[in-house]
Amino acid sequence: MIRKILFTILLAAGAAQAQPLPAGRGAPPPPGAPSPEALASVPGLDAAQQIEVRRILIQRRDAHDTLRAKEMADREAQMARSRVEHERIDDDSSARLRKLLGDDGYRNFAEWLVPQVRENGPMRPPMPRAAHGPAPSVGFIDPPASAPLAPDTDDADQQVRVR
Repeated sequence: MIRKILFTILLAAGAAQAQPLPAGRGAPPPPGAPSPEALASVPGLDAAQQIEVRRILIQRRDAHDTLRAKEMADREAQMARSRVEHERIDDDSSARLRKLLGDDGYRNFAEWLVPQVRENGPMRPPMPRAAHGPAPSVGFIDPPASAPLAPDTDDADQQVRVR
């Protein structure tokens, strides 16, 4: 019985949230210009005013569309500039590493950087291999060596009773 009441209240709350906002304060303006029939229902507007109001609203809509298109083009241009700058940084770093390590050393370093995919778990950061010496500081903390998990049987009953 309680489940049915809660379900009914939940449905009613969802339906109330799904109702559109009333036009007015806080609600976004309707897109585009109203139809001539809708403008004809506005009290106090004659035919010439209705035509002028519709023309102004269409100009407003077009100005908003133009601004949106300009903003989108600006965002895309900024993203392209950012991508180019990131690629330049990567290329510069690669060239300096290649110069420092040589071709074979750079190849070994690149293989070391590639994340190792484990069968039953998430990808982990690259682990140093004995043949390559100690791992360089890359900004991450190596995970601790995992210890086998076993139940602690000596004081398990005492902890349960205390809680």
